[in-house]
Amino acid sequence: MAEEDIIRMSIREVKRLKVIQEAIERHITLRVAASMIGLSERQTRRLVRGVREEGERGVIHRLRGRFSNRKAHVY
Repeated sequence: MAEEDIIRMSIREVKRLKVIQEAIERHITLRVAASMIGLSERQTRRLVRGVREEGERGVIHRLRGRFSNRKAHVY
């Protein structure tokens, strides 16, 4: 039996995932989905594409667990 990875998501990401899945299943329009999650239609399309390609991981922020690109490096 294949092991499943545990995916950690914030409450915000879980809500986004539910709305994006509704849009993918065409229960709601992309415009309604965008207004529900507070993003533009363009950004919502990007999330829909991410969920279709990567599954649930498509809504998780890419910098999760990494240093910020703006963090000052001290050597």
